[in-house]
Amino acid sequence: MSAVILSFTPSVRCQRAAGAFAAVNIAARRMGYAEHLAYRAARTARREVLEGKKSAARAVADMKADLSLAARDDGPEAA
Repeated sequence: MSAVILSFTPSVRCQRAAGAFAAVNIAARRMGYAEHLAYRAARTARREVLEGKKSAARAVADMKADLSLAARDDGPEAA
């Protein structure tokens, strides 16, 4: 069996976007979000990095802040 090694290397931006995707996905699942919601948040972070709107670190930090804010229960019954 022979293996062929392709010389294709993803760009740095693609690698950083993939890292942001993984970090947000893991963080959202640890916060207790459903799988499809964690995936949606991770996709949004990846898209922001790929489009050049945010750095990977900024995209992850902003998404984690948004997720934790949305997960809090500050309704009228909250103590």
